[in-house]
Amino acid sequence: MDYVIVAFRSRTHTMRFAEELRKRGVPSEIVNTPKQAYVGCGLSVRVSGRYFPFVKRLAQSLRYDSFAGFFAFSGGGYKSV
Repeated sequence: MDYVIVAFRSRTHTMRFAEELRKRGVPSEIVNTPKQAYVGCGLSVRVSGRYFPFVKRLAQSLRYDSFAGFFAFSGGGYKSV
């Protein structure tokens, strides 16, 4: 997978999650949620696929109630992971 989109239903949680990643040295950026995801507040966090195992553990440990899911981009399309 090239990169992963971490989607939330809250802009606040999107910003907080990006900050948590930054604190831990994980490069990320806030992006518009791809329309193929059909979820969220319109903003998501994008990270390299190589960080996915860490990002998944972090998202699970933070337990944001607005978490909407992970979407992997690879080969020109998105899929839920």
